[in-house]
Amino acid sequence: MSARPQVGIIVGSTRPVRVGRPVADEIATLVEAAGGEAVMLDLAEIKLPLLDEALPPASGVRTEPHTIAWAERIEALDAVVFVTPDYNSGYPAALKNAIDYLKAEWVGLPSVVVSYGWSGGASSNAQLSAVLRYIGLELQGEGVLMPFQPTDFDESMRMVDAAAFVARSEEQLRLAAERLVGAAAEERAAA
Repeated sequence: MSARPQVGIIVGSTRPVRVGRPVADEIATLVEAAGGEAVMLDLAEIKLPLLDEALPPASGVRTEPHTIAWAERIEALDAVVFVTPDYNSGYPAALKNAIDYLKAEWVGLPSVVVSYGWSGGASSNAQLSAVLRYIGLELQGEGVLMPFQPTDFDESMRMVDAAAFVARSEEQLRLAAERLVGAAAEERAAA
């Protein structure tokens, strides 16, 4: 076990061309600078199928290898950052699916939501935050909203400069990372 708090960064978008992974990579750098150890959990790479366990997650019974592996990855964390786009005024199905696979593993886990979109992902942030509170995560603040500007994209709607996009929210992200790593360290010390 690392001496530094383990902070999972869940990339909620699974689209082939997406903003989430570059944002998550920048957040990982800030988590490391705050004293945490970033653990990238990219749902596009993890590829969880639609929830396929026979019993509800609250039962704690895990039979599928992918569920067991996912539970172990989350159980090993001290905190988690959810990086989510705003799709049609909500967060992606892949992220909801990944959350719904588990129950006890989430309870008490310090977390923060980082959202992005034309309105900064305000709707997805609010919806995801409500779900996370309901299942027992400990949200650290109101999260970070990262609004797009038209100049962020080229004519094919690909982001021109992800680092510049993230830089506009760097102070908020840095403060969120510090708050999250601090909460994770406190939880660790109390355990």
